[in-house]
Parts: sequence; C-alpha cells; structure tokens
Amino acid sequence: MMNETNLYDISAEFLLNHLYPNQMDRWQVNCAGTFYRNYSEDILEIDEEKANILLARDSFLRLLPQGLISDDNALKGNNFEQKYERLKKKEELLRLLFKPVDTLAFRFRLHIENQVTQLSEKKLAFLLKYYFLYDITREKDPYIKRVAPFLLFISQLRANFGFIGDLLACLFNHKVEIHRGLYTWEEDERCASPAIEFQLIVPNLTAKTYDKLDKAIAPLREFLIEWFIPFDTHCVIDIKQHGHPFTIGESLTLDYNTEIGQ
Repeated sequence: MMNETNLYDISAEFLLNHLYPNQMDRWQVNCAGTFYRNYSEDILEIDEEKANILLARDSFLRLLPQGLISDDNALKGNNFEQKYERLKKKEELLRLLFKPVDTLAFRFRLHIENQVTQLSEKKLAFLLKYYFLYDITREKDPYIKRVAPFLLFISQLRANFGFIGDLLACLFNHKVEIHRGLYTWEEDERCASPAIEFQLIVPNLTAKTYDKLDKAIAPLREFLIEWFIPFDTHCVIDIKQHGHPFTIGESLTLDYNTEIGQ
C-alpha cells in the first residue's frame, strides 16, 4: 500500500525548486510564525512579481531572549493601547532586521533541495543502468521515458495487466479495454500460449489519426512487451473505435486485422 502525500507536509523549498528551478537567489522571505503551520500550508502567501514569500515558520528572531524585546511588565499600567502599539512596532523593526538572515538561510536550504533533486535524478539513471543495463539518458521516446522508472518495481508489475492497461490509458488519454485469451499457430489449442490484448478506444478514429497514434505507440509497445509481459504470453496493443455502428454511405476506418462477419 502506497503512502498518501499530505499537501500540508510539502515544504516551500520543494515547491519553489519544482516550480522555479532557476530563481533560487531572488526570493525574499518573511516569517509569520509556526502558529499558522498548525492549520495551513508552509507557504502562506507568494508574490511572484516581487519575489516575496510569507512562510508559516519562525524567524531567527525567535532565538533572541524574550527580555530583549519586552519585559513581563511592558503592558501593565495605563495607556495599554499605546504600549501595545510601541511593542508591535519594535517587533516589526526587529523582523525587518532579521529578514536578510531568514532570506539567506532559506536560499541556502533551497540550494540544498535543488542539489538533492539533481542527485535523485542521477540515482534513477544509475540504478536503471546498473541493474537493468538500460540507459535512460539516451532514451528519446517521450512515452518510454515516463514508463522506464517503473522498471525499479518490475518484480511486482510484470504480468500485472490491469496496471499496464491503466498506464496506457494515462499516457494516451483514451479508454483501454483488456481482452484475455489463447494464441496458437496451430488448430490444436493444447499447444496454445496465453494471450493478452490491449485496445485503445479512440473516438472518431480516422486513417490519419490511426497511423499517427500507431507510430507513437510502436516503440512503447516493444518496450512493454520486453519488460512487462511474460515471455510465454502473446501481447497485442491495438487501436480501435467501438460504439459507432457502420452506416451505409458513411466512412469507416478499419485496422489491419479487422474481421468482417458473414
């Protein structure tokens, strides 16, 4: 069972590194305090134009002894409102004083997050090349690049036809039907091998769309058969159009193995 990611647990460094990887040294940080972190995300506000972010974190100001900001009797006596306003103004000035420190510390953590991300990407390429003799850095097919990381879980995903069907549906944004059966070159089914067919259901399929999609699927088809389909299973990935009965006078796109009943 996979762990669910709680959006409230995602750090500001992770998000900014993902969304703005080349802008690490332009962010200015303001800290609102960890009190807000109990019920909000790490980033409370963000101004992309001014590169300002408000975080639900404590400033380095919190490291100072409380007595340097105010004493226990600061609000006692008369003129409470005036004393409170002076105290808040003093705290705000101290926040501005510590803002460069908070900003430098945040940028430093942002650079660390960026380095960790780069190392993680290199780790994936290393693992695939070391354990599977597959060099993802030389891969040009966009679909295979998205599927290749699943090789790390191949012991659990090989012959998982439901997963492969869902994967095809996500990659090509079309419904996928799965048909199981037997495959044989002879009449006798005693010599048959298992067969699995994945059908991409494409509405309003035309000959041009079929050719384009078939060429796009071809490299991925070979990759999936090599890694995710058992060696004794015959696998076919087809492009179909279902749910639209043929009407005389209207064009109909047929694939190469269409069977016409008598």
